[in-house]
Amino acid sequence: EIKIGTWNVLSLYRPGALRMLLDTLDDYSVDIAAIQEIRWTGQGIMEKRKHTIYYSCHDKLHSFGTGFVVTGEMREMVIGFKAINPRICMLRIKMKFFNYSILSVHAPTEVTDEAEKDSFYEDLESAVSGCPKADVKIIVGDLNAKVGKETIYRPTIGKYGLHNESNDNGCRLINFAASQDMIIGSTLFPHKNIHLETWRSPDGNTRNQIDHVMVSARHRSNLLNVRSYRGANIDSDHFLVTAQFRARISNHKKVLGQKELKFDINKLKIEQYCEKYRRALDSKLRAAEPARDTSVNEKWANCEAIIKQTAEEILGFQKNKKREEWFDEECRRATKVKNDAYKRMIDRKSTRRSREEYVCKRREEKRLHRRKKREWMKMKMMEVEECKKTNEIRSFFQKVNEGRKPFKPRISACKDKDGAIISEKAKIMERWVGHFDELLNVNIPEDADAREVINLTAEDLIEPPDEDDIEAAIEQLKNNKAPGGDGIPAELFKHGDNSLIKFLQELILQIWSEEKLPDEWNKGVICVLHKKGDQLECRNYRGITLLNCAYKILSNILYKKLLPFVEREVGPYQCGFRRGKGTVDQIFTLRQILEKCREYKVQTHHLFIDFEAAYDSVDRRKLYKAMLEMNIPKKLVSMVSLLMADVQSAVRIQGDLSETFQAKNGLRQGDALSCLLFNLALEKVVRDAGIQTTGTIFNKLVQILAYADDIDVIARSRRALEEAFIKLTSAAQNIGLRINQGKTKYLYTGGTNSAEIEVGQYTFEKVQSFVYLGSLINADHDTSLEVKRRITLANRSYFGLQKYLKSNLISRKTKTTLYKTLIRPVLTYSSETWVLTKKDEENLLVFERKVLRRIFGAINENGTWRRRTNQELVNLYSEPNVIKIIRLGRLRWAGHVVRMEGENIAAKIQKENITGTRRVGRPRLRWGDEVKRDALSMLGVANWKAAAQDRENWRKLLEEEAKAH
Repeated sequence: EIKIGTWNVLSLYRPGALRMLLDTLDDYSVDIAAIQEIRWTGQGIMEKRKHTIYYSCHDKLHSFGTGFVVTGEMREMVIGFKAINPRICMLRIKMKFFNYSILSVHAPTEVTDEAEKDSFYEDLESAVSGCPKADVKIIVGDLNAKVGKETIYRPTIGKYGLHNESNDNGCRLINFAASQDMIIGSTLFPHKNIHLETWRSPDGNTRNQIDHVMVSARHRSNLLNVRSYRGANIDSDHFLVTAQFRARISNHKKVLGQKELKFDINKLKIEQYCEKYRRALDSKLRAAEPARDTSVNEKWANCEAIIKQTAEEILGFQKNKKREEWFDEECRRATKVKNDAYKRMIDRKSTRRSREEYVCKRREEKRLHRRKKREWMKMKMMEVEECKKTNEIRSFFQKVNEGRKPFKPRISACKDKDGAIISEKAKIMERWVGHFDELLNVNIPEDADAREVINLTAEDLIEPPDEDDIEAAIEQLKNNKAPGGDGIPAELFKHGDNSLIKFLQELILQIWSEEKLPDEWNKGVICVLHKKGDQLECRNYRGITLLNCAYKILSNILYKKLLPFVEREVGPYQCGFRRGKGTVDQIFTLRQILEKCREYKVQTHHLFIDFEAAYDSVDRRKLYKAMLEMNIPKKLVSMVSLLMADVQSAVRIQGDLSETFQAKNGLRQGDALSCLLFNLALEKVVRDAGIQTTGTIFNKLVQILAYADDIDVIARSRRALEEAFIKLTSAAQNIGLRINQGKTKYLYTGGTNSAEIEVGQYTFEKVQSFVYLGSLINADHDTSLEVKRRITLANRSYFGLQKYLKSNLISRKTKTTLYKTLIRPVLTYSSETWVLTKKDEENLLVFERKVLRRIFGAINENGTWRRRTNQELVNLYSEPNVIKIIRLGRLRWAGHVVRMEGENIAAKIQKENITGTRRVGRPRLRWGDEVKRDALSMLGVANWKAAAQDRENWRKLLEEEAKAH
């Protein structure tokens, strides 16, 4: 038997309401509960303890809202949930012989106008029609309908209802049930009136049966009982109604998750533990000298076991932190006292004294809940402030980020390819494996062995790694990062002694000579992060691959040896993952092209290219051939191919690890080497396409800008753009890259007459603006639009931090730190490339003053509060304002540009001018003019280009000007 309940809870949008609901449902052993008037916003699924909550609420308003609470093993049986509207939602349950389609509904009241009632029943009829025909259909909820005992309505109704006559809503419900061949089960079973009543008026004098359970007439025999429970209390005027069904539950395979143990690496911050760990590891490694004929698998297994054993003995494991909640034992006692008073009131038929006692206890409970939540929030604020005072920067920002992120419910279920919800753990893991298997194995070439191409060239002399290489590679590992599948974090390698370095060197030298990798190093663990959209859709998640730190040591060594050759071969158009270059280089270059071309009335065509799964699509065989063609030493190519020869991955979902699958194509996820290798793959594409990478668009027809796989093809004419794209596409396809037509956009700076661009089978949307590398680029080169966008993004960041900026428990100094580190960087991103108008500057200052007024608060004068003046804010803040920060940043960047050497495109674009005729009328402000003005007014430097050549002196001038404020 399963017990299905329905309850109008009035609201779950109040402190402690959900906790009380779940406790009560557990007390009454309800397997599935249909809930009405949830009053949350949006639709979704969340997990809480051993319950899963499905909800369908209004998008913005905290009104109405229906949903389900599914408990225990029944959660594994859910195969579908549909949020129809705030009054109706549907849940499908997998049973042995028939699946159940259960609808949670909340009908309009008796006094609601006819049109709204008609609309509700039309929606309900549509929802029932949408259920699979073979399913057992059950409708439960607050129907706001009095169903009488009229014989003319039988057998749709029974003879044991509370009321003698049906009201208008009751007649509507009966007619609807008859039209759907359903019966109203809440009128079928004889009970005392107190077990038929489902609603009582606030004064306790009026009681009705308006919450009902309906079931398909064909399955009427499966309904065993329906009754209400007056003792269940959640401060609602409705009673809990339950229905018992005879049902065969479908068998399902139960998968037990493996508990992940983490070493307590925080102890390594204490010198005593650090020294103890180092000595113990050194002793064990010296005692475990491997034999000469030991395989790399055995050597690594031995080393791994020693590191883990030593860490467990010296450091132990982290204790799982108990989740802190404000709802404590005192809250539970207050709720119990209130519920006892409620039961006494019910038993005594709501005498004045019993009712006053209940109201008093309920008021005390709510007051306690609010106070407890305030105290809990206060404690969180104090923890943030304490971390800042003690200079625990990492903990400080972790706690701040925990508070600023919006609530995201924990979800274990997902949807299959057809959109049906999967709740069974084994099938969930199977679905995730299938998703990533498809994602990471695209365009697989027919060639069996990609490594055999390496034998086509002669050997080159590359020195094998020495101890210095091993030590440098270990130092490159980052602290506080999640470990790979072996569970060994970077800190355990970094705190090892010379014996560990020697052991690893012997292992890596053997790998280097034998070209065989330990099997464990081939494995990666994929963790999923939600991006946006439906949380049940696998495609709305980004996979992050965690690799073993020991593998990263070898990868870092190979990265260092490969880097000089990559820098030699890759053209200056590429700024992704290159020393001394970043996104600002390409944004600046693009803005300078737009600025100068607009000034001289030269039109440019831009195609912002996006590849489908770029890193996962690269043909490894073609990549190795390209590397050999670029005269990269065979040994390095061979080692790269070794690292990608047998890439295995497993998916981790909430602590459960799936079976491994092989990624047969593309670059390795999570590996730093992949960045270099993709740059080489793109270089091969550009060379084969015949695109000239030297010079600028000012003196040639086509230029390309790239940051990793974010590419902008710039052309002086549409024909030149089309020809370049055709060649680029053909070359890209040869190495496995495919154009994403939906995300590739076309921008033309010469006006609005140009239509969409069509090239062969592709049609690209024409846009007036495009966000390139996080900065808005538009056809008219209007920087003001980007400034407005930045202010909007900064406002979002400001909104997420408001609780800290408002709190009196957070010091002004800490609040100022939050502004400078979490809000201002969002506001000023790529501001080095901006040309600001007076209006732009004023908008930026207005935003900054808004934040500062929140930080410093209002001022009380003679009992009257007033906002602080601009001058008062300047005096209190006592640091450069945002405009000065932007100007100093622009001067710093300008100095960097003029010092650039060689074929650097940013420097060339800044120095060169285009041939053309200037526009008529007042010219726009230019970036170079702004820099010249700022250098003179702020630094007192007339020839800024000459002064900036001396880097140290230029930096000193900027620092002095910043301090001069």
